[in-house]
Amino acid sequence: MYENKLAAAQQLKKYEVMIKDFVLDQRGYCLVFTDDAIAVKILRNTFASHLQLKDCMRFALREEELLTETRRIVDIKGKPLFFIERMVNNRSKNQLIKFLKATYPETYIILMTTETDRNLLVYLHEIGADNFIVKPVSVNTLIEKIALTIRPQGQLPKLVGHGKDLIQKGEYEKALEVVGKILEIKPNSSAALMIQGDAFLRMGRDDEALQSYLHAAQQAKMYLEPLKKVVEFFREKNDLQAQLEYLEKLERLSPMNMDRKIEIGELHLEQGNSEEADTYFKEAVKISTKQARDMLDHVKLTVAEACLKKDAALAEKYFREILDGKSTLTQSDVHVFNRLGIALRKQGKWEQAITEFKKVLNVGADADIVHYNIGMAYMEGGRFWDAHDAFEKALKINKINMLSNDVTAFNIGVAMQQVRKKDQARELFLRVKELNPDFSGIDKRIADVSLETR
Repeated sequence: MYENKLAAAQQLKKYEVMIKDFVLDQRGYCLVFTDDAIAVKILRNTFASHLQLKDCMRFALREEELLTETRRIVDIKGKPLFFIERMVNNRSKNQLIKFLKATYPETYIILMTTETDRNLLVYLHEIGADNFIVKPVSVNTLIEKIALTIRPQGQLPKLVGHGKDLIQKGEYEKALEVVGKILEIKPNSSAALMIQGDAFLRMGRDDEALQSYLHAAQQAKMYLEPLKKVVEFFREKNDLQAQLEYLEKLERLSPMNMDRKIEIGELHLEQGNSEEADTYFKEAVKISTKQARDMLDHVKLTVAEACLKKDAALAEKYFREILDGKSTLTQSDVHVFNRLGIALRKQGKWEQAITEFKKVLNVGADADIVHYNIGMAYMEGGRFWDAHDAFEKALKINKINMLSNDVTAFNIGVAMQQVRKKDQARELFLRVKELNPDFSGIDKRIADVSLETR
């Protein structure tokens, strides 16, 4: 157990060094576009307090501000790292992500979301997201996500970048020489084969280009770009059947792309296959309907969060409207149930809160947070041993996450103090002091449990 903790701590240090190198040596700059105050607080705390990195982050309230700041950073040869909320002001940011990736392909985009649906995440990756933060997120998890997104560039990525630059400059023979070097290091590299295909295509060597793209697609089953190149190739040749074949392969890999479904439907229509076309058109409408429903739920969630500050009963109403009609629960519902439980707790309905929390205990990866909230509800009901048991379960699942937040660590410490586990309480209060030396009343808590353990 100790060795595992030590290895995790050492790995975290490596991630921290990677981020510091990105900001300090590579002129990396963070651009944040979100309306989530909690996400803003966590990002500020991670960079300013935990990593001790100052003046490396800008927060935009509007797309225009984000784009203006992006141009400024790029103009001074900085490297933007975007943190973008999937829904801002009740609007999807899919088009913004597409635009940023197309305009600034060398930048990094981390998408912040509460969604965990695999097909949706594949689609969002397809349109430009390099990585995802599924909220809520701990500081340690956030650091890991950032580091794995901006990991230092080795020889291979540099060669790939050079090869792409040569294609843009029209130096196709030199690009093929670079491809040869990449393939010596990594045989069957999909990235190299893509550059090779682009070079051949521009040199008029169509058959060789097609074979390069097909080979690239075979080497990386979830890499969609080679198949897109194949579709473009057959579109230029006006080969409808081949277009359909490869569009449908893309469809199987990333089934949430509404525009592609419509394109497939149109091709079926051109071939006189009205029934097949209608199937794809219906699926496109189904996706658009789901997106509209998701947007409506997001609006209700925003309203509920606003109500939670002043009117917990009204917040409960909107949280329940979101959950009504859901036949099955998914990971993305955990957040709503957690917030509903908090709304119930604020009304003194702690037993009802526990009932709601328990509905999502087996749904997803956030069981530690659910057990923690169950513990908080028991605390409000004065059932401190039950609270202790719930907190113990949360700590067993993810102790690092639980103790990375001063408020969380404090509340668990209070429960330990109530059941007279003074040593554990003192350890937790010292952790709070370490995280936030100015935490209100923490010195008295430490003194109290220290006195009691003598």
